[in-house]
Formats: sequence, structure tokens, C-alpha cells
Amino acid sequence: MSDDLFLTARGRRISGWTDISVTLRADGFPGQFDIAMSWKDPVTKGAVIAAAGDRCQVYLGDDLVISGYIDQDIGQGDVRSRSLQLNGRGKTQDLTDCGAEWATGQLVGGDALTIAQKLAAVYGIDVALANGASAGPTVPQWALNYGETPADIIQRLAQNAGLLAYEDATGRLLLANIGTAQAASGVVYGQNVEGWSVQHSMHERFSEIVCSSFSMDVALDLDGSTFFDMQTDPNVPRHRRKYVFLESVAEDANAFAIRRAKWEITRRAGRSTVVQVQVDSWRDSAGTLWTPNTLVPVDLPDNRLNGSAMVLAEVTFRRGADGTHANLVLMPREAFTIEPISLLAINAADVSAPDGQP
Repeated sequence: MSDDLFLTARGRRISGWTDISVTLRADGFPGQFDIAMSWKDPVTKGAVIAAAGDRCQVYLGDDLVISGYIDQDIGQGDVRSRSLQLNGRGKTQDLTDCGAEWATGQLVGGDALTIAQKLAAVYGIDVALANGASAGPTVPQWALNYGETPADIIQRLAQNAGLLAYEDATGRLLLANIGTAQAASGVVYGQNVEGWSVQHSMHERFSEIVCSSFSMDVALDLDGSTFFDMQTDPNVPRHRRKYVFLESVAEDANAFAIRRAKWEITRRAGRSTVVQVQVDSWRDSAGTLWTPNTLVPVDLPDNRLNGSAMVLAEVTFRRGADGTHANLVLMPREAFTIEPISLLAINAADVSAPDGQP
């Protein structure tokens, strides 16, 4: 299978790119590319190949990977040659760069999907559910902060619904569950691995995490008590306790504290193992491009997970003077546990104690 990079812009399908870097992510958007070509004649003058602001699509072989825009075009050269470098990102860049537009400034009703669709529609971007995801709970009335980007709001909505938010090849924004599909092959030392690093860390892990929040009545007054919940990590070998005080709490402060304590333990454990590996192909054994949010079996000398599959968090497809490579970042599923948040958070510091008590 040919793995040339093709860029379509201005009605042309442009090939011959010699320096290639394309990055896709499972938790965040947009995707991005940085490509370049050169030619020997420094004098030739002709039509512009592609320019900043152009709509474009990026293909690896026959597979579309990014639909978006060229952010920068950089032409340079010397007495012997000329070169062109293009940098760009997927369509969802407008959600991260621009301001959120909402007629009333107040979100009333709707869920993560419908609200994200309205915010994204302003910039001509579609939003869809993926991997069997549901749209999450109905969002209560919620005031937007002036200057927020659509991405700021959508990421909070996704968290509230327990979903990942990332971009697909067509430029859509996906709200998705953690993937369950598995690549046809994995990364195996002695087969396709060119280099690797495996990080195991105890730096941000604790044997006990105690989460506390004030209890409040429906009138938003402190009732004089504080709720604590403690969760433990059995794989931390010595006593290490951390206290987490929730400055912002939900209406059901106690339940929210329990959810947050469990998340702290699970997420920290998941993020404590990070595998970075360079392989010799952009594709797995079935000819499928390495795809974020899929499970990839990992068999490396320094990996203590016994060959289990890990979630592909990020992939960068590269080509240059040193050949063709894919750089993968992989983590356990637990690393993608979504942080619990409250869309109607109450700042405990702003609530006066009852009866005028300090």
C-alpha cells in the first residue's frame, strides 16, 4: 500500500511532500499537520500551490486523516533551491480559537450533544456521538462567561456526560466513549518497534485520598458539618495521604465528594504508566492506520502490564530523511477516566456561615 501524503487544496491533489508530521489525538482537538517539499530551481515562478487560509484535506495513502485549513505557508530558499512548508489544523480549530456565540448568553435545557451542536454550527462544524455514547443528562440553566471558547464549554459538557471530545477525519467533533475496538496488531519488541520508553511513576499517586466538602441545605447555607470520603490505592507501597478540598461543590455535595475521590485514585493510577513507542509503519498488520481511541496490544521489555492492550492516546505519522515512522503514545484505559464536575458549581468560600458565624 502506498503511504504517500496527499494534500488537496484549490482543486488540486498535491503530492511530493518529503517532510511529514501529522498528529491525531483521542482526547482533545484539532488534529494538526506540518509538511514540506523542495525543488531545485530557485527561479521558477508559477501559480501558488496552496496558501494560508485555504481549505484543505490531508490523506495518508487513500485514507483521509484531516479536513481543515492551512494556517501558515512558508516559502524559503537559497541560490540552489526553493522550499514550501505548510502548517495547518482540522476544522475544529475554530472551536478552540474563537469565541462562543449564544444569543441569550444563557444555556437553558439541552444536553452535551445538542448544546455542542449549536455552539459548533456557528462555525460550520458538525457534532456527533460515537462508540455507543449517550448525550448525557439535561443541562440546567447555565450562564456563559464572556470570552469563553466553544471548546471550553464543550469540554466541560463532555466531562459532565463522561465523554471524550475529539475530531474525526472529516472535521466533525465526536463525543465518544473510550474505545473498545482493537488494532489488528500491536507494538512488539523484535518485530515493528524501533524505539520505546515506558514510564512508571509514583510521583502523583497516593495510598489514600481524602476528599472533603461542606454540606449545604437547599437555601445554600452551611449546615455546620463537613463531609469526608477516603479512597485507597492498594498499589502504593507506603503511607502517602493527600487531602482534596472541593472549593466548588454540587448540590449533592456528599455524592460529588465520593465521585471525585474515586476519580482521583483511578485517574492517577492510569496516568502513572505512559508508553511512547516508535514503529516502522503508519499501519497495523491489517493495513489500517494507527487510530486514536483504539486498543493496541503492547509487548515491550519494560512494560509491566503483561502484554495487555492499551488505549492509543496520540499518534504522529512522520516521514523525513530518516525514513517513515509512527510515534505512538499509549496509556491504560483508566488514564481516560473522566473527571467529575458540576456545571452548577457553588463556591464554598462565597457562602456565608449560618447565624453570622465566621
